[in-house]
Amino acid sequence: MANSSISEIDQTAVLVTHLAQICLNADNADVTFIVKGEHLPAHRIILATRSEYFRALLYGGLKESKQNEITLDIPAKAFKYLMKYIYTGRLSLKQMKNTDILDILELAHQYGFVDLQTAISDYLCKVICMDNVCYISRTACLLDLNSLSTACYTFMDKNVSNVMKPHIFRNISYEALFGLLKRKTFNTDQVNIFKAVHDWCRFNEAKPDKAEKLYNQVRFTLMSQHDLLNVVRSANVLDPNRLLNIIAEKEKSSELPHRASSLLEMTLLNDMIKWYFSGATSWSWIGVIDLDKLFMVNCIRVEKSNKLYSNYQIEVSHDQQCWTQVAPRTGSFNFWTVAQFRNRLVRFIRISFVRETEDIASIEVMYIKN
Repeated sequence: MANSSISEIDQTAVLVTHLAQICLNADNADVTFIVKGEHLPAHRIILATRSEYFRALLYGGLKESKQNEITLDIPAKAFKYLMKYIYTGRLSLKQMKNTDILDILELAHQYGFVDLQTAISDYLCKVICMDNVCYISRTACLLDLNSLSTACYTFMDKNVSNVMKPHIFRNISYEALFGLLKRKTFNTDQVNIFKAVHDWCRFNEAKPDKAEKLYNQVRFTLMSQHDLLNVVRSANVLDPNRLLNIIAEKEKSSELPHRASSLLEMTLLNDMIKWYFSGATSWSWIGVIDLDKLFMVNCIRVEKSNKLYSNYQIEVSHDQQCWTQVAPRTGSFNFWTVAQFRNRLVRFIRISFVRETEDIASIEVMYIKN
């Protein structure tokens, strides 16, 4: 049997090198693109072979198919990078500016280079940071790239306080901002969201219809009556009757549209628990934990410091007013007490009937996807 290294000839690297040499080279070129005043030579057959868009443009009977010079209203630098990709199938993004990468992404979408679009989108998902998230989310929404939009939103969810800073928030596009505000997981004080949206509308001179749609995404019933009367009313963006309706709904409704982070895996050590001694029985210690903000939770595990018999009771709450028991007092000699329950919005956790505070080593709080 012949050795595969001898029977198979692979000189694709040489081919790519030769094609790279004729990219944007006037030798044997049969069409020139005029982009922002620059004359960029190309070869019709290569472009048509690589792209249905260019096949239709150059051979489909359009007026351009008979022209030697074709003017395109696109970024010149991005088009040069695209031409390199067309001729070689290669493109190095690492040293490029984010603006150039986003321009290339738009051209890949416009000219139907699906594989390039996917590759750039995947790359951007990995390099999202505070300096570029607004611009990436703008392009993702413009091109309807769901996975890239989701990656931007997830980053914003995890960095709410920084995203809310005016010099960042003002640069979010309307489409991206609307999508962000619809998410239950964009979790911060609602009055801060209102202030940021109000500032965005003024800074970007939002048209009344767009401003109204953004304000409608603010969950006013989660705001205190003080903030409604002193912050929202003074902004003069809501009809007085609607403001009264919001206050009435807030007072009578028990199911308010809370926001919460959807994923949580947090370990809380003993010294993070506030202990209170009730004095009612020998099992008199009560521990309360404040997670600082709302999270979607469906599992709590209590790690004990020993295997001594225990029958703790675990309760959760979003406001410290209404508590729900998620683990009844069922005794065990295990190191762990595990409570799994349906998805709940949780900020506070209370563990009762503890003999000694040192009995609890840690508490793990988590959200487990179904």
